Amino acid sequence: MKNPISRRSAVAATLGASAVAAFAAAGTASAHPESDDRSHRPESQVQHNKRVAVAFLDLAFNKKQPQEAADRYVGAQFIQHNPLSADGTGPFVAYVTWRTTLSPELKFDFKRVFGEKDLVAVHYKRTYDSADRGAAVMDIFRFENGRIVEHWDVIQDIPETSANDNTMF
Repeated sequence: MKNPISRRSAVAATLGASAVAAFAAAGTASAHPESDDRSHRPESQVQHNKRVAVAFLDLAFNKKQPQEAADRYVGAQFIQHNPLSADGTGPFVAYVTWRTTLSPELKFDFKRVFGEKDLVAVHYKRTYDSADRGAAVMDIFRFENGRIVEHWDVIQDIPETSANDNTMF
């Protein structure tokens, strides 16, 4: 049986440290590794899609390589439901380049990854710089043949005060 810690180290090398928590949350690490060693099973399509969604966001925004992210992870079409962006990878690359130039400290801190059939949702905290309170963001992706082809997002600014003691994460 493979050590789950070494599996996570391999994941860290592949996806980058900021994506490890989301990748683990995506269910790649078994809750009971002694009884369910997944290292010998092929990755399911849903697990692949979850891994790709996090890697795509991490490469585009945290590593500031949007063209590489689009080339590596997006399909022939990219349908955009964010009203501030046109369809296609060109507008996506232009937006991320503009945003990361404007906010060089931009960071996505991945919290959760959900997947079902051809849909994946990534929940994360987005901050523009160290002074920014941030926003809770949910990006939703639709996949075809293991590649991203459609995107929606929901963004909620983190308020200064809250009516409860719970965090948004």
